[in-house]
Amino acid sequence: MVGKLKEYLKNNFSNSPKAKILMVVVFATIVLSVTFINMKKTVTMKIDGKEETFVTYKRTVKDVLDTKGISVNPKDKVQPALSSNVSEGDTISIKRAVSVEVTLGDKITKIDTAEETIGDMLKVEKEELEEQGIEFNEGVDEVTPALETEITSDLQVTLVDVEVKSEVANEAIEFDVVLEEDSGLDHGLEEVRQDGAAGEKEVVYEVIYKNGKEFSKAVKSSKILAEPVNKVVVQGTRRVIASRSGQLLNYKSVLYCESTAYSGGGVTATGTVPVRDPNGISTVAVDPRVIPLGTLLYVEGYGKAVAADTGGAIKGNIIDVYVNSQEEAYSSWGRKYNVPVYILAYPGEW
Repeated sequence: MVGKLKEYLKNNFSNSPKAKILMVVVFATIVLSVTFINMKKTVTMKIDGKEETFVTYKRTVKDVLDTKGISVNPKDKVQPALSSNVSEGDTISIKRAVSVEVTLGDKITKIDTAEETIGDMLKVEKEELEEQGIEFNEGVDEVTPALETEITSDLQVTLVDVEVKSEVANEAIEFDVVLEEDSGLDHGLEEVRQDGAAGEKEVVYEVIYKNGKEFSKAVKSSKILAEPVNKVVVQGTRRVIASRSGQLLNYKSVLYCESTAYSGGGVTATGTVPVRDPNGISTVAVDPRVIPLGTLLYVEGYGKAVAADTGGAIKGNIIDVYVNSQEEAYSSWGRKYNVPVYILAYPGEW
């Protein structure tokens, strides 16, 4: 087009100076017109999702925004970059930064961010947060809401500083008290045969701290450094009484009974003849539910006896001792209360 114009001017105008000047002016006008037409572009502007399409002759993104009176804050995200050239059909996207409140323990700060999620914000704004005394260790520290939560205006994010430590402690192992019986020691007596000594163990704890305060403590491992020594206490089981003759008698237990006396001979419930032998073994009647028949006894004030007989009135803790006469039964023995009856041996043991 420009070539044809030159040819036209050459053929229709003289080579006078005026003609040459006119030719230059016309040529420059045409070039500027073509350049202006080439600068015309249709672009789309997106600001936080809202779109606007318009025509612009500006060269860079920044020039376009300045023309539209759109200011950009340092934390806003602009795509393409402000220094990028604008081409036909381009889309300029702006995501405005919003304020997010971040809390860690007693530290609270607000930070502007244009990131999509909390996780992205914590990564991108890491340095600024650390300047405010807030550090986040992903995979260890806790965050609420979750890292994938989308950023919205005035969102509140709570961080929990989690620290896991191993702590080693030496602890005592308590000893046990072992009780043993000794038939050679009188009943009711005790002896310490071996003193106890605490052991020692090394315990490794896993301690979790949240915001500097202990949250949980669990045993991770344990190693015994010294075994405890048990305390051994011997308890006497020997029961000994002295008979009227001075003989020491071992007994198993003692009952306190009401006691009456009977006489008259006959045959006992076990088929024997009742006897009264102050120097040997006499006969007594018992309640078999309390004292088994055939048990060897020592009745205080009476002597050794065998439980060989029963009686209709002998129920519970009552014994009826055999004596040689009715007079002795009524006047010498009569009825006694709380008479100690020692069991020396059960049937088959003597």
